[in-house]
Amino acid sequence: MKKKKFLGLLLLGALMFASCSEHFHETPQSEVAVTYNLSADLQNAKASNVRVTFFNVNTGRSTVVESKDLSKTWLEDGLYNVMLEGNVAYKVNGSAVNARLRAVQNNVTIAGGKANLNLVAEAVSVKEGFVFAEIAVAGTLDANKKQYNSDKYFRIYNNSDETLYADGLVLFESEFLNDMPQDYRPDVRDSALAISVAYMVPGNGTEHPVAPGQSILLVDLGLDHTKTNPNSYNLSKADFEWYDKTESGGDTDTDVPNLIKLITMDGSRQMGVWMPHTRGVKTYAIGYLGDAQHPVSAADYVQNYAYHYEYDFTFKGITYPMDGDAYIVPNAWIADCVNMCPKEAPKKWLCSASRLDAGFAYNSVLASDKNRYGMAIRRKVDPQTHKLVDTNNSTNDFESMVKANPYYQFFK
Repeated sequence: MKKKKFLGLLLLGALMFASCSEHFHETPQSEVAVTYNLSADLQNAKASNVRVTFFNVNTGRSTVVESKDLSKTWLEDGLYNVMLEGNVAYKVNGSAVNARLRAVQNNVTIAGGKANLNLVAEAVSVKEGFVFAEIAVAGTLDANKKQYNSDKYFRIYNNSDETLYADGLVLFESEFLNDMPQDYRPDVRDSALAISVAYMVPGNGTEHPVAPGQSILLVDLGLDHTKTNPNSYNLSKADFEWYDKTESGGDTDTDVPNLIKLITMDGSRQMGVWMPHTRGVKTYAIGYLGDAQHPVSAADYVQNYAYHYEYDFTFKGITYPMDGDAYIVPNAWIADCVNMCPKEAPKKWLCSASRLDAGFAYNSVLASDKNRYGMAIRRKVDPQTHKLVDTNNSTNDFESMVKANPYYQFFK
């Protein structure tokens, strides 16, 4: 009996020692308080479904904290990557916008018993992954050295790691020119891009899959242009073309499927046939109408997202009051954006918000550069990640004034 009692006491002591030892080596924890503010462009906004994910870089574990617990939560001390996500509803120029809300802060050290973290949350694109791979808007010269404009194109690339669907993707052209700055009122650039052209890829959501590293080609005319112009390209294999049906004709409908025409305007007037600006002075964007939870129909967009602006035009010392009409695309709907402007334009400004694109790519050195024909801008590649470079700065992301090739192989 004494032997059994002794063994029992010995076992109890070992367990108590193990417990104390485990407690002694337990990772210290800190009380974390998270606050967040909405970015300045979100006026009268309402956030919802907010949550914060803490990814512990050391352990690889993630902790998700809901909105009600942001003021006080306990985390193991360590190095964290922090992401806030949610939804936000706000208005741009009087038009309602629903978008994803996100803030990211990496390499945050949590230690010392208490930590306070303040984040600035922005409205972000409803979908990401598609980027412009190549833009050719200069046109070419035919065998007689005459300008040929029917072979312009946009190549859009899946830069993600998963299959994306091009259904509902919209191509936009800006209303304003990047080489003609004006004091437009109201200035909506912090929240939206002013546009006057919009064409949408048709489909029910799963009709046009694009695998990672693959692309789609949007063209003016889906023809083999080399049959009439040896300096052009065979665009008969394009995925979509923009076709502008007018009462007077003026455009050709080929066998290539048509994009859905939403808007083509010239100032305040309806444009007949869209021809991307040959000098390369506009901003181009791809995006969507609304998000998955709050989609905006084409009809609703045309009706509710109009934009009237005013500015003062000065010529030879005389100022003339001017105005115009266009449409807005909220920045949160834009997946990719590229500003184009001649390299040595005497005046430049960004038609887009700098967080969408902080620089310029060019297909000409000067506005009247005759060397622009047959030239394009092409996105650079990152051989290490096997992705196209995308830093939201076209000056860094694109090779400018390269020989256009709609079927260029980025990775061989």
